[in-house]
Amino acid sequence: MKWIIANWKMHYGPIKAGAWIRAFRRERLPKDVEIGVAVPHISLAAARASLGRASAPLLGAQNAFWGKEGAFTGETAPEMLQELGTSFCLVGHSERRIHLGETDQMVGKKVAALAAVGIKPVVCVGETKAQRDKKETLKVVKAQLTAALTTSDLLVAYEPVWAVGSGKACSPEIAKQMHESIREILKKKFGARAEQIPILYGGSVDENNIHEYFSTTDIDGVLVGGASLDPRTFGLLCRAAARG
Repeated sequence: MKWIIANWKMHYGPIKAGAWIRAFRRERLPKDVEIGVAVPHISLAAARASLGRASAPLLGAQNAFWGKEGAFTGETAPEMLQELGTSFCLVGHSERRIHLGETDQMVGKKVAALAAVGIKPVVCVGETKAQRDKKETLKVVKAQLTAALTTSDLLVAYEPVWAVGSGKACSPEIAKQMHESIREILKKKFGARAEQIPILYGGSVDENNIHEYFSTTDIDGVLVGGASLDPRTFGLLCRAAARG
C-alpha cells in the first residue's frame, strides 16, 4: 500500500478546512493508495465534522506533546487528538526543528506517546544543504531516526531540508539511496518487522513528479506540502501517483 499525506502547515482555519474536506471528497481517488491530510489543531474538529463517516482522507495532526495532561500551556496531548479520531500525527518536521528548537530526544518522546494511544507517528528526518555539502547526510538522518525508534508502529518521511518548499525536488536517485539507507537503519533496530514500516519522501512533490518517485525509487509514499492546499490539485496528484 502506497501513502500520500498532505501537510497543510499553517494554512486553513476551521471554515476553510471544512470546505477543503467537502471539496476533496468529490474527487475521484485511487483505491490502492492510503490518503491522509495533516491539518492545524484548530481545524481538526471542523475537518472531522466534514468527513462524517467517510474513510478518506485519513485525518492527521501536525504535532503533539508527550504528556497526558498538566501544566503545559499551549500543548496538545495525544489523548486529545485521539478524541477527534486522529489516525496519524507528524513529528519532528524540519520546520519545527529549525524554528522551535525541537531535538531528537523530544521527537522520540512524542513518538512513544502517540503510539501508546494508537495514533501512528510520521517521523520526519532530513539534512540541510550545509550538512549535505559536508557529506554528513547519513550521520544526521541516522541520529534523528535512531532517537525516534521507540516503536515500530510508525512511518518515516525523508524530507531533505534543502528541498522543502524550494520548488526543487530531490532527485529520484537521491531519494532511492536514502530510502535504502533508512531501511537498513530500521532493519538493525527491528529486524524483519522493518519491512512493514512505510518510508515516504517529502520535498516539493507535485502532480508532475509524483509518479516518477512512485515508479522508480521503491519509496512507499510521499508527504506533500504546497501542492496539497488546493483540493482539486491534490486530487490530480493522487490520481497521477496511481498511473500505470
